[in-house]
Amino acid sequence: MPQPIILNLEPSLPKHSIAAILAGLNESALERLALDVIREQRRHLEHAQTLYEKLSTLEAKAPLDERTEEIRHDYRLALLMMRAHHQITSAVIDKLGRVPRLPEDETSH
Repeated sequence: MPQPIILNLEPSLPKHSIAAILAGLNESALERLALDVIREQRRHLEHAQTLYEKLSTLEAKAPLDERTEEIRHDYRLALLMMRAHHQITSAVIDKLGRVPRLPEDETSH
């Protein structure tokens, strides 16, 4: 029987790398986590895509203004968050050893 993992979840502690957080999880727990991080990654992607489309429309219609600059800022932030979360998604999937199928993907075909 695996030893229970005791985590001190203080964000400033360097020993809490992604690998350390995932260590000791069984396949079921990893799969559940993978499903959630994939869903979250999709939300990040969708948000970035929405901002990109909004920015493209604004840039095509009007000269650069404060609203356009605000959307550009939001888009850059969305890209950064998506990129950062991609590393988490990749680490979880690598640890699991496969890409799980999301139940909602099964019903949409």
